[in-house]
Amino acid sequence: MDSILLIKTHALGDVLLTTPAIRALRRSFPEAKICYLTSRWASGALEGNPHLDDLFIVEDDALFGGRYYRLAPLLFRLRKRRFGLIIAFSASRFIHLLAWLIGAPVRAGFEPGALLTHGVASRVLQHYYAPVAYTMLLHALSIPDDGFLLDFRTREPLLPPELRRFLEKYRGRTIGLFCGGGKNPRDTVSAKQWGKENFLDLAGRLREQGYGFLLFGSLHDAVLNRGMAERLGESAFDGSGRFTFAEAGHLMKQCRLFVTNDSAPFHLAYAVGVPTVCIFGPSSAALLAPELPFCSAVQSRAECSPCYGNALFHGCGRPVCMETITVDMVYNECSKFLAAA
Repeated sequence: MDSILLIKTHALGDVLLTTPAIRALRRSFPEAKICYLTSRWASGALEGNPHLDDLFIVEDDALFGGRYYRLAPLLFRLRKRRFGLIIAFSASRFIHLLAWLIGAPVRAGFEPGALLTHGVASRVLQHYYAPVAYTMLLHALSIPDDGFLLDFRTREPLLPPELRRFLEKYRGRTIGLFCGGGKNPRDTVSAKQWGKENFLDLAGRLREQGYGFLLFGSLHDAVLNRGMAERLGESAFDGSGRFTFAEAGHLMKQCRLFVTNDSAPFHLAYAVGVPTVCIFGPSSAALLAPELPFCSAVQSRAECSPCYGNALFHGCGRPVCMETITVDMVYNECSKFLAAA
């Protein structure tokens, strides 16, 4: 196999979950040119990946804003590469159509159809931890997997003086918090958020034990984090929108513990080896949380949970699932990791 193209366009965390499959392909085809097609929003998950030779970026509005004509120049470039194999980590017929238009004698993806030469039933996406499901596409091509640990390369940021002082003050006692998330160019699932008051209650208990809090998030989370920082005072530093995904990974490694909603920072935290507690309401921990000794998933006990999979979120007027997750439940999981550190 001389040239391979992988496709996963969203979201940031989902693309990160494909990295075990990338590593397995590199192991089986050490001389091949392995390329990846993804969206601008999700591309940070692949920054510095040592197993990729090229990264093709499609603008988010071309995929999710209806400006499909913007895909034409990129499709022309990709057709000229004459890929021997295309793997689409998606059950989307639109993505399968893109793979067919790019052209390759072998095309694999979920939900077999006329546009694919090899397929795996999409129901596996609802029954297996996502990296396991993605590697099933490799098995359909007789390619062995290489385990399911995620690959990510962090980058050390240039720290502003106030953050440097904060990390020095709370050296060994810094807890990372991600209180927002659930938003990307394709979909918005605000029901994934546990809620500011719950995070503040949790942080208040931990602050009494001498911990400080590094608040993670993009510019979308700035208002939420600003409110958190104002309430927590000097024990918190708001890093909203100030660091790239790779830089955020480096900062996570400075934390003794990371507490998060189900969103991309969850996968990044355990990928870089940080003890992590993740809160699951509408989404399923069974599909998204790894079985690692330093990773704990707090799943809602509501009868309707989980209700969110790979399709667009149907909406929820009242996220009852999150109301069943108490501060005590999350605090107890945090205490186990902090006591063991």
